[in-house]
Amino acid sequence: MFSVLNKRKQNFFDWPYKDNHTCKQVGAKLFYDQGIQGNDYLLAFLTEYNKVYSRRFRVDGKIPEEFSCKDMSSEEYARWAKLARQTRNDYLDGKITGEEMLTKIKAN
Repeated sequence: MFSVLNKRKQNFFDWPYKDNHTCKQVGAKLFYDQGIQGNDYLLAFLTEYNKVYSRRFRVDGKIPEEFSCKDMSSEEYARWAKLARQTRNDYLDGKITGEEMLTKIKAN
């Protein structure tokens, strides 16, 4: 585990680690990967999040009249992302089930 010796609220150092990465970069990624590993609902959440993220960024350079039915504007994406984050947090806090989380975040 990477430790912190100062009073700032950090989990990892900014020190060089491997392959020009810092302990903070490597540790945060490992911590995240271990958190979703083995949790099928969080993996499905990540898949849906990436799908919607792609829908948002493929419209760059298009005018609204050129949007397909699956394209998403910046405003629509911002609203969806806020809902998705809150829904994921509710799942992690045990307020809703994994099935409920996935139902709520499914983008049409």
